Amino acid sequence: MRSIVVRAITRAAYGSRSGRRRRGAGKTGGGARMTGVLVRALALAAIAAALAASAAQASVSMCDVPIAMSDGTVLSANIFLPSTAGQFPTILTATGYNKDAANPTGQDCEASQGIAGDEPGLTEKGYAVMVFDDRGTGGSGGKWESWDQRTQDDYKEVLSWIQAQSWSNGSVATTGQSYMGITSFLMAEADVARVAEGKPRAVKAIWADIPMADAYRDVTFQGGSLNASFIPLWLGLVSGLSALPPASLSANPEEAATLYLEHLLSNLEFSGTHVVGAALGEEPAYDGPFYRLRSPVVRARELTVPVVVQGGWWDLFQRGEPLLWESLRHSADRVLFMSPHYHIGSGPAMEDPQLKQKWFAHWLLGVENGVQKTPHINLYPIKGAHWEHFTRFPLPKTNYQRLHLSGEPSGSGAISLHDGSLTSSAASSEGGEEAPLLPASSPCSRETAQWTAGGASTSACDTNNVTYEASSLTYTTAPLATEMKFTGLITGDLWAKLSSTDATLVAVLSDVEPSGASNQITAGFLMASQRAIDPKLSTYTKYNGERLMIRPWHPFTKASQKAVTPGEPTEYKIEIYPTSVIIKAGDRLRLTIGTANTFSDVPSLPTLGQELGGTITVLHGGHYDSNVLLPMAP
Repeated sequence: MRSIVVRAITRAAYGSRSGRRRRGAGKTGGGARMTGVLVRALALAAIAAALAASAAQASVSMCDVPIAMSDGTVLSANIFLPSTAGQFPTILTATGYNKDAANPTGQDCEASQGIAGDEPGLTEKGYAVMVFDDRGTGGSGGKWESWDQRTQDDYKEVLSWIQAQSWSNGSVATTGQSYMGITSFLMAEADVARVAEGKPRAVKAIWADIPMADAYRDVTFQGGSLNASFIPLWLGLVSGLSALPPASLSANPEEAATLYLEHLLSNLEFSGTHVVGAALGEEPAYDGPFYRLRSPVVRARELTVPVVVQGGWWDLFQRGEPLLWESLRHSADRVLFMSPHYHIGSGPAMEDPQLKQKWFAHWLLGVENGVQKTPHINLYPIKGAHWEHFTRFPLPKTNYQRLHLSGEPSGSGAISLHDGSLTSSAASSEGGEEAPLLPASSPCSRETAQWTAGGASTSACDTNNVTYEASSLTYTTAPLATEMKFTGLITGDLWAKLSSTDATLVAVLSDVEPSGASNQITAGFLMASQRAIDPKLSTYTKYNGERLMIRPWHPFTKASQKAVTPGEPTEYKIEIYPTSVIIKAGDRLRLTIGTANTFSDVPSLPTLGQELGGTITVLHGGHYDSNVLLPMAP
């Protein structure tokens, strides 16, 4: 696609600092005005000639377009338009990863730079494509506070700005992956607030890849313990990309230097305050208004527009992606795709590789292409062979089955502190197995790959958790006589005694092959002192006349935290993250109970001090019926 680059964007046109000027076209001396006029005239002539020659293939690129916010902060956007005059719907992405990361000195005006996620190819289809840097990142001024209220107010103002542009028809679709998938939701939710203020609706559709739902539970913390694998990597990514010189460096070095220093200081302040506070067990270690504001799931029910969510069974946001779909109760056209892949990997191909383009075409351009008939739930099971389609999640007609922990040896040959059994019936007599509370575990597991976004993935560790199991308790079924398939929400109901006042509990489900290789399916986490449950926010289903809790909701607040009484049998309901898996006949299912998860699960220093030197005794049988509740696929 040929690109016609518009480099001289004036303050008069955009109401703030000028856009990137003449990027890559050479420099004019401060006193050489005639030369500057001549160069601009030649540039305009070239643009006119290019438009005349290939209007159908060309696009207009505008880079570092300034957008002034109501508090005086100026955001920076790159915009790509069809070459033909007109008004177009906008495909919009908000990034914190520096829209010009691959072009930090501002010498070019091209799309798809870095990992911003813009899609300039869509200009050929009749869309404006726009990507802008969140405040405090990339070329935007201000202070980065990770989706604070001021940033979300920016989203409202950016949407209003788009609707006021001569090239805009007022309709917007938000899109992006990861950070940009999260902002796709937050911008749409900001639009709901705009509409409530009497402004015309802007966002007409969302396509979000691997987005977060809950800022506390999905990835920042796991069962109340800080995720020390991904959060430092993520904060380092935002800070590192913002530490690149702003793209205005070549055109305006003074402005670039100011932004550069502002970014460095604000990112350091935010990262230091929250990571250190969480590690010390201070306010950032607990759920509350800070995380609720930044959680798309809190306001997802307000959305009525069509939404696609794409997620992964081993993604960072594995827990939250199905939950987002569930929460979109007022969106009649909500679609979920889930398949086995990591955050930075890719899963199996979609059945319709053009679905995303069709999604935008129908909801923004009015093209009748049948996309509204896309099944609401599209799942590709772990070890599956094709996509499966359903009407809702959790799946209708799910059969729930409890597998009970037993001290009887399973005979699986597991190398663990004790390998008991998982059976369909509860043991009549009480028993238990003891294990030490450890400060660390083997990092050779799928958990390490998952919680580093796939960055630490290795073929040996991804498919065999045996070194992790060596310091844990395992409970394994007999070899399966027939294939087992379960899909949906899973709960581990664990009874245990501690010798300490707190513990880190990790529950891992694995598919054990006849060779002994233990392939992790999914996992769940819980800090023992955060065992309290809010029954109103937990998820239930009715099955065989029984009201089953299939997703416990732990408040994870300072008020809900309660020290464990040493030596007292206590029940812990562990939310094990949703999945879909097929386990073939002859394999076994294993539940591993661990007390550490290096490097991802790190309790606060006060909690770690309470755990060290302690033990856990996992109880089963009689009154203490430890079990795992599985959603057997219909």
